[in-house]
Amino acid sequence: MKDKLDNIIVGILAGGLFPILGMYIYFLFTYRSQTTFTGFIDYFSRMHIVVASISLSCYITNLPLFFGMIWLNMNRAARGVLISTMCYTAWVVYEKFIS
Repeated sequence: MKDKLDNIIVGILAGGLFPILGMYIYFLFTYRSQTTFTGFIDYFSRMHIVVASISLSCYITNLPLFFGMIWLNMNRAARGVLISTMCYTAWVVYEKFIS
């Protein structure tokens, strides 16, 4: 089973989905009683902190994921997580400085 999960595509998918999952968990613990998840995202959008919150969520969730995969000797999947994190970083740089 470990050999099937040790590929770049699995790492990219995990690295792309974990930040969204992290934001959802943050929503559950902080804003669940006040609004829906779409209202939460809309509020962050109006406050112009979506990019900052997604970038923070990306690093907080992908860092343990990356090191966990390294520890389990799933080096190809860890490479995919790293690629996903670099894509998020490129998007954040684009949103902050270019657009």
